[in-house]
Amino acid sequence: MNGYPAADSSYNSLQTKIEKRLTNHFTTIASFTWGKLMTNASQTPLGFVGYHSAGPQDWRNLNLERALSSQDVKLQFNLQASYDLPIGKGRAINLHGVSNSLLGGWTLNTIVYFSDGVPIAAPTGTGNPYFNQRVDLLCDPSRGALRTADQWFNYSCFGQPTSQFRAGTAPAYLSTIRTDGAHQADVSMYKVFALPREQNIRFEVSAYNVTNTVQFGYPNVFWNPAVVTDPTVMTGFGQITSVANTPRQFQFGVRYTF
Repeated sequence: MNGYPAADSSYNSLQTKIEKRLTNHFTTIASFTWGKLMTNASQTPLGFVGYHSAGPQDWRNLNLERALSSQDVKLQFNLQASYDLPIGKGRAINLHGVSNSLLGGWTLNTIVYFSDGVPIAAPTGTGNPYFNQRVDLLCDPSRGALRTADQWFNYSCFGQPTSQFRAGTAPAYLSTIRTDGAHQADVSMYKVFALPREQNIRFEVSAYNVTNTVQFGYPNVFWNPAVVTDPTVMTGFGQITSVANTPRQFQFGVRYTF
């Protein structure tokens, strides 16, 4: 691997899917993925998913960079379901006339998504003038962490390397510390109103992030070599000051077909 002018990655996964075709006015599909993405690349193509602020510690030895990718998502679950509500003419709640026109024939849809977060990049910026040295990893940062926006991981598990002539012991990405995972549910309802001459109007109302659940953003990861003598220079290290999703949103739509 010495002097290799490129990077490598490998992905392995277990993928499952369960599907129920439309019967009794109900259909659903659910999928689950358990995977692992390894790489020695410091600059990944999808920087908005996960990134590192520095290049390899030693470009002549990419073995030092072999770690989980910044885009690795270990667990993912997705559920999609659609159900024609049992309200309307000939259904469990039988309606006729105007009441059936307004309340009958509605279809309920939902999408639920859960996933792990991506690995957090190890701190860099040790002040080394020779290469992109990372910090030393002294313990497991996931242990003793409050897992709150104020302290997402145990910041005391990192230390300034004792020598500027060797690579830091922290991997490029921390396998035991991840960002907050996705946990979102979207819901929609629609109804088609039939009109003469094969015309119809479809009315739909949708709610995104219907539970109004917050997904924390990326924690602050930085390093200041002065921490050896002045711990206050690391104020804010490990804190989260942003969110990765949007609050609950409603959308209303009408479509006329003729």
